[in-house]
Amino acid sequence: MPRPETSQNKKKSPYFKRIATAVLGIPLLVLLIYYGTPLHFWLLVTGCILLGLVEFYQIMAQANIRCFSLLGLGLGLLTSIAFQSESVAMPASLVMSLAVIVIFLGYLFSFHDLSTVIPELFCTMGGVFYVAWLLGHLVWIRRLPHGKALIFYLLLVVWAGDTFAFYTGRQIGKHRLSPRISPKKTIEGSIGGIAGSVFISVIAHFTFLQSISLGNCIFLGFFLNIFGQLGDLAESLLKRGAGVKDSGKVLPGHGGILDRIDGVIFASPALFYYAAASLPMYRLR
Repeated sequence: MPRPETSQNKKKSPYFKRIATAVLGIPLLVLLIYYGTPLHFWLLVTGCILLGLVEFYQIMAQANIRCFSLLGLGLGLLTSIAFQSESVAMPASLVMSLAVIVIFLGYLFSFHDLSTVIPELFCTMGGVFYVAWLLGHLVWIRRLPHGKALIFYLLLVVWAGDTFAFYTGRQIGKHRLSPRISPKKTIEGSIGGIAGSVFISVIAHFTFLQSISLGNCIFLGFFLNIFGQLGDLAESLLKRGAGVKDSGKVLPGHGGILDRIDGVIFASPALFYYAAASLPMYRLR
């Protein structure tokens, strides 16, 4: 006869799911980034964009805001294709300009209740900008010299910051960082996250990223962590506004894809533009 599940087992279950997902997912991600071609990486990013858009529009639905989700998904895919183009700025800028016009046209020729048009229109558009446009910068980073190393670096710095922030906040956190948006986050945890990102950034400099100076790595660890934390809070803001706990269930123990990459969404354009502006060796091919 099966043993009844105790409250202790219930508490452990999400933890073990989280570990199991990480143990299976991280090696696959590493192999794909390291051995995969730019096309393989683009397919990975595109998959994340489309899943992220589905979750975004589901969050909006929970907030009773109807969106043109199919139109948003189509424009998200088109945005990702534009990022894959050989020319960097022009195709993506063109697509985003067209996206605004197309979304407006969709509502001009629809029969939606005019009293709901404004939130629906801007939420449809917001999903494309928030998920597809920001996350698409990963494709541009991958195309930079040492692009693979930069992708690994970005993920390590952002996710290490998350981990350090979690455990620091759990051990010594007392002062709430943003009680209205994310009550469990603390100022102490935030500081621990910054320290963790800077530490990992310095380790990266001495191991696989010697092309970036130690001073730049120290600054980037701080800089990317700040954007990562802002991305985390931004997604929490959306979920809090809609009254949902997780953006989805695609990653057991972690929630949805947006729950896992919320910091990366904000940090990826920050890394790309910092590299393009301040690090001459990272000029685009």
